[in-house]
Amino acid sequence: MPPTQAESVIRSIIREIGQECAAHGEIVSETLIAFMVKAVVLDPSNGFNMDRTLMKSDVQNLVKLCMTRLLDTKNPSLDTIKMQVYFDMNYTNRA
Repeated sequence: MPPTQAESVIRSIIREIGQECAAHGEIVSETLIAFMVKAVVLDPSNGFNMDRTLMKSDVQNLVKLCMTRLLDTKNPSLDTIKMQVYFDMNYTNRA
């Protein structure tokens, strides 16, 4: 089954963020990037409206916000998110 347009856009955003992180010397898993994208989009303070199509400026803002958070290695919240992803990947299937 071919991916929907929304899935293709999300994959493209994840790929772009991964490449940008690598260009800054940080190797980040696609799973962590996807988790961060979801967290950024769902945070009301970022102003994303899920009822409308993302414009190019929205995508650029999303990439910028995710990059800022993923490259801020001194922020303890990034470690917390990494632990959440690790837990999600390793323990959720055991329940």
